[in-house]
Amino acid sequence: MTLPRHIARFAAEHLRHACLPLGFVLNVWGNRLFETARPMFGVPLFLGGLVLALYGARAFRGLVHRHRALSRIRDWTRAKRISPVWVRSWSTCKTFAWGLAAFWLYMYALRVSDRILLDPGNSTEHLVGAGRLAWGWALFPFLAQAAEPKDSPLERLGWRILRAVSSRTLANTIGVYAAGIVIFSVLFPKRPEMLIPIAVTLAVAVIVAGHKTWTRLRKLCTQLYANIQALQRDLEAITGSETPGTKQDVARRSWDAVKRDLLTRIDTGYGFGTPFLPSETVDELGERVGKAIEALEHEPVGSAEILSDLAMIQKACEDRIDSVA
Repeated sequence: MTLPRHIARFAAEHLRHACLPLGFVLNVWGNRLFETARPMFGVPLFLGGLVLALYGARAFRGLVHRHRALSRIRDWTRAKRISPVWVRSWSTCKTFAWGLAAFWLYMYALRVSDRILLDPGNSTEHLVGAGRLAWGWALFPFLAQAAEPKDSPLERLGWRILRAVSSRTLANTIGVYAAGIVIFSVLFPKRPEMLIPIAVTLAVAVIVAGHKTWTRLRKLCTQLYANIQALQRDLEAITGSETPGTKQDVARRSWDAVKRDLLTRIDTGYGFGTPFLPSETVDELGERVGKAIEALEHEPVGSAEILSDLAMIQKACEDRIDSVA
């Protein structure tokens, strides 16, 4: 009875570890089947493999603590991950991945166009391409937000603005193009004479959406630049004032206007857009502005650091100022 007990104990301890690679294989296999003509088999395999992999992953918890070599690797990885060189390199990699995703989405749209030109009557294949482009329209802006570098947001602000608006413009173009493919697939066999007016309408929709997005950016940059100018002047007026308390209240109200602009979405007026600056960066700036307002009553140079940061934000807005937008 001793040998079967050892076998059962070994299986109970180590069989669960095999669930992770087995679940991963089933997950990939189900994903491949879903893209073929047998989606009924692909969906349960995909979901079952995902559950199995998550179940097996729990067995690996605590494995690092039981092995000294793995603990040292973990400690080295943690120290490396928070080092400035690694953080900057990781931010560069994420930005590069965003560029690759944008390029792939653009090339896939061209590939779908080639398929339509070669075989206009294959509506099923065209609808599959339109569905994938629709997913790109919905998810690409969120990918752009996830790829935003977390280090030095003020130094990278100009590129952050450009990436947010470019991502939204590309996503809107892809979304309208996907809608056009669906309309083409439905109308081509029945009413081909309607294709030209619909294509012109969709092209105008792309231009209008892109123009509105970039106009929104110019308006926001112009308003933010003016509000920062007002805040800078209000901060300078505190020192030496006969009524410093009143001037401090004015400066706080000016910061409230700047804060609203910094939290405003760059690319869209809805909650899923990209804010001008991350909320944690805005909160940090707010704390420093508050300290500078209190310090300026007695220290004329108490706002030097925060004025430098505000100037960096203004510099990112300078090329996009449009007072008549």
